[in-house]
Amino acid sequence: MELERVLTKLKFDESVDGYALITTDGHPFLSFSLPDDVLPLIKGTLKIHAEDLRLVNILTDKGIVILSRVDPKWVLAVLFAPDFQLGGALSRTKAVVDLLMKVDLPPPPISIEVEDEPIVIEDEPRTEPDLEEFVEAVEPIESASSLETEIVPEKVLLPEPEILPPSEPVAEEPEEEVVVQHRCVVHRSARYNETMSLGSELNTQIKKEFSNLGVDILLIVDEKMTVYNIAEHLSRPVEKTIAIVSWCVSRNILHVECPEVQQPSQKEIIELPLFEGNIDKVKKKHRSIIELCNGKRTLQEIATEVGIPYFEALQSILPYRGKTLKIIHTDKSSRF
Repeated sequence: MELERVLTKLKFDESVDGYALITTDGHPFLSFSLPDDVLPLIKGTLKIHAEDLRLVNILTDKGIVILSRVDPKWVLAVLFAPDFQLGGALSRTKAVVDLLMKVDLPPPPISIEVEDEPIVIEDEPRTEPDLEEFVEAVEPIESASSLETEIVPEKVLLPEPEILPPSEPVAEEPEEEVVVQHRCVVHRSARYNETMSLGSELNTQIKKEFSNLGVDILLIVDEKMTVYNIAEHLSRPVEKTIAIVSWCVSRNILHVECPEVQQPSQKEIIELPLFEGNIDKVKKKHRSIIELCNGKRTLQEIATEVGIPYFEALQSILPYRGKTLKIIHTDKSSRF
């Protein structure tokens, strides 16, 4: 079972106001609508119950927060609406945690911990110096007049400078700019581990630029997914994901492998959503999108036709994907 499919159960639960996967030391990742003022309470609770935490509830002015350990490295935090019952909150969190235990979760970011080793200076035994060793015979110094001598400067012959022909300026080859596209496969690069280290300069920069979304993208990079796949897994706009990946590529955090421009003889595979369920069971806010999922249009074309952003169209089909909605892969040139 995939991580994003499990978390979808919380995202579309009307009783859930926010959630996040949190490291044992209290750093949130893959966070969704979790208020910032709740995080200090979660950190404090984790600090107290880190070793024996199994299922803990925290009462806040935003609602009930349930903390449940998924494995030794990850804790799930779920914020429920203020009027939701504690028993229901505990059971729903437990159900999601049971599913997360079946998922191969990524390792948490590396925490930088520098411990200065104490410098020990051993005192050597001090002994009193022997005065007789320092006594020297003092001879009378001759008068200054007897020391005056004529100093004749010595001529130094310097080699004649070698005249070199003017060198031609070397033209530097400009670095090829990588254009990140939605079809590019994303790989980790040399500074990936540095960026994932908490407290590093790059880790601070990416959080300042893109909040937790930048780190969330780095967490799920498995060197197999394309930019489009990453955006779909995190339910984020493709354009935003491209911008973050481009930022990382320019800093040697990631690199991408993009397919070459296809020749006319090559096939271009596209994805067409097809709904095969009962339209009456679809939520009203999703029907305008689902009705057009007939296996003849791409999701981008459907979003354009309805007049909504691609991200909103993607959210409309996620609850039905794998159940009553499937994705057809076909050659672009053969669908008409």
